[in-house]
Amino acid sequence: MILRAALLSLLAGPVAALTLPLPDGAELTREVSVPEGARGVPTGIARDGEVPKTLAQGMISIQAYRVAEKPTPAALLAPLAARLEAEGYQTLLSCETESCGGFDFRFGLELIPPPHMFVDLGDFQVLSARTPDAGTHVSIVASRSQSDGYLHITRILPLGSAPPSVETTAVAPSTPAAPPGPAAAGDLATALDTEGHVVLEDLLFGSGTTNLPEGTYPSLTALAEYLSENPQIEIALVGHTDSSGDLDINVDISRQRAASARRALIARYGVNPAQVQAEGMGYLAPRASNLTPEGRELNRRVEAIVTSTRP
Repeated sequence: MILRAALLSLLAGPVAALTLPLPDGAELTREVSVPEGARGVPTGIARDGEVPKTLAQGMISIQAYRVAEKPTPAALLAPLAARLEAEGYQTLLSCETESCGGFDFRFGLELIPPPHMFVDLGDFQVLSARTPDAGTHVSIVASRSQSDGYLHITRILPLGSAPPSVETTAVAPSTPAAPPGPAAAGDLATALDTEGHVVLEDLLFGSGTTNLPEGTYPSLTALAEYLSENPQIEIALVGHTDSSGDLDINVDISRQRAASARRALIARYGVNPAQVQAEGMGYLAPRASNLTPEGRELNRRVEAIVTSTRP
């Protein structure tokens, strides 16, 4: 994929404008500018539900980009990280998914919400950096949805700095990884081992419903076998909803859906309760458009995510 460069006017005293390479065709989905304010920049992994941050003050610029062809978060972030290093920026934090703290880390961040920015709980990368004089801070989150890649770039600049401008420049091509598709029940173990997450496609919920009906679910059978064969693995069952209704209500519904699947794993399949937790995302991570009945049905789902490996 051909890359372009975005000319970003990040001024820290006499520091020259910084050029960050963005993928060719990257679409700016939303931009927020605050002439003067303060914002926490992540500096460490999440612990006990908290993300360590340093408070940076100045002009705040936040941009979200959508990138077609679904490049991996690593492919999206690598050129930006290399440019920051070349320009002398000091790395404050560089991590990915589980090493960042997983679910807790993601929800310790202030990000532009969907549909402008998506974060896959099982596949994201984060980089925070600053100039040596701490005059400018940059924080980048790279992730992807079912069909596209996403970048979230936050900059805190010295007061009086000009807003970042964008300019295209061709740089070396990059080949994105092939997008992973939803795994069938028989491929569940492979998906969890290689991608760290999988949608349990046969757990179907009607709009507003939370109880998993009685029946046979090949995905739960496969998941129970995987956990039994890997007692050191811990997972989170994460529930999702469509966009009907308020966010708080949908988060509660999605958590109840995940809890229903967890109860089934424990009661019907004998899974160790310590290996499974239940969480809810509401409608914040759709994998399809909520504008169609088919899309809303796809969004009502439960996903299994590997969260840790016990010694």
